[in-house]
Amino acid sequence: MVQTIRELRPLPAPAGIELERPVRDLVPRSEPSSGQPSFLWRVVLVAMGFGMAVTGWMLILTVFLSFIGLPLFMFGLALMQSQER
Repeated sequence: MVQTIRELRPLPAPAGIELERPVRDLVPRSEPSSGQPSFLWRVVLVAMGFGMAVTGWMLILTVFLSFIGLPLFMFGLALMQSQER
């Protein structure tokens, strides 16, 4: 273990650097005003989640690939669940 010879002291923040300041968006966002994703995007994510869950379930049923299938199955379920509001 290496020992410190000098005493450690916190350095003051350099002048000109603001530590806490809200950042403004320079480009307006193209999202809907409600902040929710569009219906088409939600359907795509649900379909991807369902496909991953089914693929994971099939891999779980082949006992040798269950270590890959279980995380894939759980991730697919979580992806589908994330679309609920």
